[in-house]
This record gives sequence, structure tokens and C-alpha cells, in this order.
Amino acid sequence: MNLGHPFPRVDPDSSLDIRERDEVYAPSEDSYLLLKAIDVEGASTFLDMGTGTGLIAVHAALRSGTLATDISPFAVHLCRENADLNGVPVKVVRTDLFAALTGKFDVIAFNPPYLPDVGADGWVDSAWSGGPDGNEVILRFLEQAGEHLAPRGRIFLLLSSHNGRSLSRAEELYDVKLLDRRSLFFEEIGVYELKHSRLSSAHKI
Repeated sequence: MNLGHPFPRVDPDSSLDIRERDEVYAPSEDSYLLLKAIDVEGASTFLDMGTGTGLIAVHAALRSGTLATDISPFAVHLCRENADLNGVPVKVVRTDLFAALTGKFDVIAFNPPYLPDVGADGWVDSAWSGGPDGNEVILRFLEQAGEHLAPRGRIFLLLSSHNGRSLSRAEELYDVKLLDRRSLFFEEIGVYELKHSRLSSAHKI
């Protein structure tokens, strides 16, 4: 894994109005760390997985055709509201990861449930609860994402220091670069860029 210079950052646009509701995970430090690391320049198809309020999807829709997904019906509804409120075209689909999706995307962004489950209950908790050790959802995502990533596509994935098992699996499946990281009071979070593995591509030639 390389620690490289990040792509040009996408600064949060203060002119956008992103509304929240009690049943949906509100944007926090992890959300904004991921947002600032994403580069959609040149991308015609952008997938915001686990969109929540639609913060990232609304920003991306200013520059790229955007599809947003979430497993929560409340998040799906709120993302549509925020897209309409800001006058940007975002298609929103309710799905568990890639189950209801077809095709490939130039850019995929995912702020996954990454914390160990300590009695999660309800839709808001499902946004952060990643199973017994915090890796369950991320590992499923990593196994499925390659089939939906364009040949020169990029994945922007947020991981926590709790997700060592997921990071190891990502490095087995993709070329991985750390773009940015931040220390919080109980963990470190980082944004990683994943591309199709050069080794895997060589084997297909």
C-alpha cells in the first residue's frame, strides 16, 4: 500500500442545503473526510453507496451523473429530498450493497458501517454497525465492487483502525493508496483509493 498525494480535494459547498432527520445518520467527520478526498473529474458515472443524507451524492451530481443507494428507506427518501432541494439530478435506489444494481461505474464512494456492533438497534445504528468486529459489511462490499467498477475506475473507501481485516483483504483484491487520514479520540480513520489490481489486469491479457 502506498501513501500518495491525494487527488484534488472536493471542498464542501456551503451553498448546498443538506437537511437531516432523526432516522438517518447525520454527516460527521468521517463523511467530510471522504467528501474532500473524492475526485470525480472525467467521470461520467458516480455511485454513492450508503448515501445517508445524500451529502456526497448531491456534491458529486454537480459534476457527474450520480446514482445514490442506501438500505434504509428513510435515507433513500431524504437523499431524494436533498437532491430536489438543491436542484441536482440524483437517481436514488434502495438496495443492500450491489444487489439491485447493474453496470459499471467510473467512481464508487462508500462510507461503510465500520464500527464493531455493540448492541446496534434501528436504522441510524445500522449506518455505523459493521458486525461483531466492524468488518462484515466492508468485506462483502470488497468482494462485489470489482464487478461494478469500470476498467479505469476508482473506489474511494473510508476505513477505521478497527478495520485491519478489511484493509488486508482490499490489498489482496485491489491496488490500494491511502489518500488522507485523521485521528479521533477513539480511533483513526482514513480514506483509501482502490483500483483494479495491475497484477489481475496483467493476467487477463
